[in-house]
Amino acid sequence: MSKTKEGLRHQVVEAATAVIRQFGFDKTTMGDIARALGLGKSSLYHYFPTKESIFVEVVRSEIEGLRSEFMRAIEAEATSEGKLRAYILKRTEMLARKLREHMEFLEATSERYDLLLKIHEIYDQDEVRIISSILEEGVREGQFTVTDAKTTAEAVVTAFRAFEYPFSPDAHPERAMGSLLDVLFLGILRR
Repeated sequence: MSKTKEGLRHQVVEAATAVIRQFGFDKTTMGDIARALGLGKSSLYHYFPTKESIFVEVVRSEIEGLRSEFMRAIEAEATSEGKLRAYILKRTEMLARKLREHMEFLEATSERYDLLLKIHEIYDQDEVRIISSILEEGVREGQFTVTDAKTTAEAVVTAFRAFEYPFSPDAHPERAMGSLLDVLFLGILRR
């Protein structure tokens, strides 16, 4: 067991990830997580005040893992349009997979709206930064006509958030996202 506070927090997150996957979010208790670590339940409260705060850290950790995949998708593309499409399609694919993993938790989103907002705070600004930089690059290359990259990036992040919520098993969020990207790039007005 790591002696540092950050080391123990990391171990709690790893244990919580495994326990939540095994039992589901609702059935997991602080006691279950503590037992997985070989600690007393009261020890966890020094590092995390609630099970929900641990879950936020589990999601943060998962997002960090996904981020490297998003960035590889961007780097594999030559054009700004390709980079933006690759980033958003990879993001949709990966988040849809994560949502399926945490479906039990997400089914109760109305009760956990504040927690979902905290989770968004973790990565929304990073996403805005990534998309803004792609848009700015596209403007410099003459591919995009965007007057305010940050505001446009915020609008894109907001629009694509609709694709984060649970889909039916027959749904194809990647296909729907492709259509939305066509609207973003091409518009809907006849030219």
